[in-house]
Amino acid sequence: MLLPGDADTVAAAREWRWAVLRLERAACGVADDDFDRTAAVRRADEGRDRFYVAARAGLTVGSGDAAQARWLTDRQMNS
Repeated sequence: MLLPGDADTVAAAREWRWAVLRLERAACGVADDDFDRTAAVRRADEGRDRFYVAARAGLTVGSGDAAQARWLTDRQMNS
């Protein structure tokens, strides 16, 4: 889905999409030789957080914290 956004939001969306694409390729069995699943998941989680921060700033939504990467990492480590 494309949506309008300022330059920071678009750049963050591209980074997040690239990180997710690497995970998709790994799931399809076509990952690069140096693929590190843990690092790739972390990049996707952090990319999503950067996108949300940029999108919220661009929309001037200032309340609350939308970050999930730390919470997801903590949850994985404690399960």
